[in-house]
Amino acid sequence: MKVLVLKTDERVTASQIAAQRHNEIQITDIKRLIPGALAFYFPAKISRLAYLYIMFAEKDADHRPVNRIASALLQEEDAGVIRGDVVIARTDHLGIGAKFFSMEDDEIQNVVERMTKILGHPIVSR
Repeated sequence: MKVLVLKTDERVTASQIAAQRHNEIQITDIKRLIPGALAFYFPAKISRLAYLYIMFAEKDADHRPVNRIASALLQEEDAGVIRGDVVIARTDHLGIGAKFFSMEDDEIQNVVERMTKILGHPIVSR
């Protein structure tokens, strides 16, 4: 099972991650992909698909480059930018007690296609 990793150089990769029952993943596995404390963001522009998604980024990453892809997925009224690499996973709901899930290859492809439409140019996916 996989999660999406959005790099600051605008590369998108599907990264293998250990999944438990029903494709559930643990926050400790996500922390292996993102250094330091985690910040959570809601990518509203792609969560209009069949599932809700959540973005994990490094908290207090002011020293890191802006992640243009991840920042573009936020609603305009959020008006913030996300810095550093980002991991996207599926979630069952937003808030306390939320569970996180890995994604299937076809779901990842759908998300990448949606991000391409939002940005208006092809995204390099590996």
